[in-house]
Amino acid sequence: MLAIPSGRAYNPTATALHFCLTEDLTIPEITPSKKRQTPPSQQTILNGEVHNWYRIVPGYSDHLVKKLLDRFALRRGDAVIDAFCGSGTTLVECLKNGIDAVGIDANPSSCFSARVKTNWTLKSGRLLDLLDDVEKRQRLRLRSDTKYLSHTTTRYLQSTGMLKRGWISAEPLRKSIAIKSSIENLPTSASYKNALTLALISEIVLGASNVKFGPELYCVTEKEDADVFAGFEKRVRKMGSDLNAIASLNPGGVEIFQGDSRKCYELLKPTITGRFSAGICSPPYPTEHDYTRNARLELVFLGLVSDRESLRAIKEKMIRSHTKNIYKDDDDAALVTRHKAIKRIVKELERKTKDIDHGFGRLYPTVISEYFGGMRRHFKSIRRLLKPNAMCAYVVGDQSSYLQVHIPTAKILSSLAKEVGFETDAIEHWRTRWSSATSKAVNENILILRKTNGRR
Repeated sequence: MLAIPSGRAYNPTATALHFCLTEDLTIPEITPSKKRQTPPSQQTILNGEVHNWYRIVPGYSDHLVKKLLDRFALRRGDAVIDAFCGSGTTLVECLKNGIDAVGIDANPSSCFSARVKTNWTLKSGRLLDLLDDVEKRQRLRLRSDTKYLSHTTTRYLQSTGMLKRGWISAEPLRKSIAIKSSIENLPTSASYKNALTLALISEIVLGASNVKFGPELYCVTEKEDADVFAGFEKRVRKMGSDLNAIASLNPGGVEIFQGDSRKCYELLKPTITGRFSAGICSPPYPTEHDYTRNARLELVFLGLVSDRESLRAIKEKMIRSHTKNIYKDDDDAALVTRHKAIKRIVKELERKTKDIDHGFGRLYPTVISEYFGGMRRHFKSIRRLLKPNAMCAYVVGDQSSYLQVHIPTAKILSSLAKEVGFETDAIEHWRTRWSSATSKAVNENILILRKTNGRR
């Protein structure tokens, strides 16, 4: 069991690319020496509840997580770690199945959404009563508030050029700020304010704004207006319905840490006295996917970024997976200088980028070295938190986005994990992506690792 001390936030009950995706969710059964019997699946009485409160576009499916929980024969009393938890898909599925879980993510907006989605102490009736209060307050604000242009959110959107580039139009922004301010002034606890705020953010990103994902964020034709409150209300009512649906479940416990997944052991060591039975996660891939850009509206409306320095502080805690989060003092590359496959990829990219004298192209080789070095550091750190023979699943994608140089991500990660004390149980196909940018199909795979015995 997890031992989490009091005093921490803990839920005791609680440019566009076009892709054609094909999923293969058939995961062969493992054959441990004494496979434990798992209880009947609680997923059968649920249909995506809680997950859709907020989702990260490139995230994986809750059904895949459920298959992995079953494959690893996890049951109540076990604990799962997701070191790249995003919006909490793994954590929510663990809750549904009575399994304890801990999540780590460097992005504070992801941690915020995951904490809301794993707080099942909220009462549906109270949430809907507060919705009525928000409606009244925001109506008054819309009649009298002429200061939204001086709001900190608006100032940041203006100073960064996001308004000029059309991320969100003026009238939807004015309405969004009116709702946000109304929520902040409600006479209720932070838990309810956070739930309402998550519903608002989901509506801003997916309804009120002009951004789309494919999977990278891009802007479409600006909408002059949007009924922000109607979309927000629909999401809050769905939250209430979901809370009623899960009320009969006996969930596991969840805690979420904002931090660097390369330092899992150092981050959790002071508070976690147990050991984890499994790890299930989907880390970043080595490609030009800036997770802070795709979550920029969330970060802004939550007040989590206010300038370049606050944004950099978030990026510095992330695995180096793209050229815009490479920094002078990075040193993860030193951990993989002798790895033959990584050296080959780096040399090929150095050859292809030697004549590039603009943009970030010259950093492609550095990204590859830093990414795989960072993941090796992560494997070594997380291993110390796992039980003997614990299983881990990493959902990762091969890549060809850097000048069409093929990067077999899962295969290389498998070899790095072996260096620090894991053995590979399998590398299994999950789905295929077709990228119009490279005119190539690339696979996303599930890397299944087992912690080996012995000291490392």
